[in-house]
Amino acid sequence: MTKILVNCPNLKRINEYKNHSFDGFILGIEGYSENFNNYVKINELQTYLNEINKLNKDVYIFLNKLYFEEEISGLKDVIKELINNNITNIGFTDYSVLNIINDMKYDKNIVWISNHLGTNSNTINYLNKFGVNKVFLSTEITKDEIISIKNNVNCNVIVKMYGHLLMATSSRKLLSNYFKYINKNKDKDLYTFKDIVKNKDYLIKEEDNSLFLTKDVLNDLLFLKELYDNKVDYIYLDDYLIDDKKFLNIIDAYSDGLNNIDDVDFINKLNEVVKINTENNTFNGFLDKKTVFRVNDYE
Repeated sequence: MTKILVNCPNLKRINEYKNHSFDGFILGIEGYSENFNNYVKINELQTYLNEINKLNKDVYIFLNKLYFEEEISGLKDVIKELINNNITNIGFTDYSVLNIINDMKYDKNIVWISNHLGTNSNTINYLNKFGVNKVFLSTEITKDEIISIKNNVNCNVIVKMYGHLLMATSSRKLLSNYFKYINKNKDKDLYTFKDIVKNKDYLIKEEDNSLFLTKDVLNDLLFLKELYDNKVDYIYLDDYLIDDKKFLNIIDAYSDGLNNIDDVDFINKLNEVVKINTENNTFNGFLDKKTVFRVNDYE
């Protein structure tokens, strides 16, 4: 049974999700996570958990940053707090997190948030030896590659099916540095920039670091049945930089799709609902085509 994971909104809005069908909330911790519209302060965690428990949803905490050495002490304190609160799903990108939670004898679900690296079953099966039992697959692989990985790993697989795609991250504040260099004030934290070769727009978002994202929004609803039939365990709907009210309609569309998985006409109509509720253009990502990069395009 394929389940749906979504990011957790702020406390004031959690109750708005009670009439929408999905399986788990993903939370980001302030200072230790990235790519979230809302971050949870560690001293607010218990309050969030109380509200989420009322909705009977699973809880995932994603520690999905790369950490500097001076952050490790605080990271250990955060992980201790998560374990003390009986968090049953902890996700990591930086392998320091995996080492810490194994040193602390954490025996619940460990989720690898691979970004661009979850592309083969060998890596995943190796990480499984260290307790990893759920993995985010790369957003740069095809549906056939996803299905092949699913059939050759001992872990649950998670596939992102909606949202802006993260292309790159810099630990520097690139927007601030740029506007300082040209002697102008930076008046916002989100800008659009153009790839002049492909004539395509992308986004750059500055938080504590800088994030490069597609301006177009991934929408793979039309591939839902094929992934469902091949027993993909989880799909992830990412609301980062998406209108918060319209995102609830996105959840409903994917949920209705799972509940009517064999009704092709209905799923096509749901796909139009997703498009209508997405402010930017939507695209299929790489599910139906291989990633191709030609250096001479940029010479």
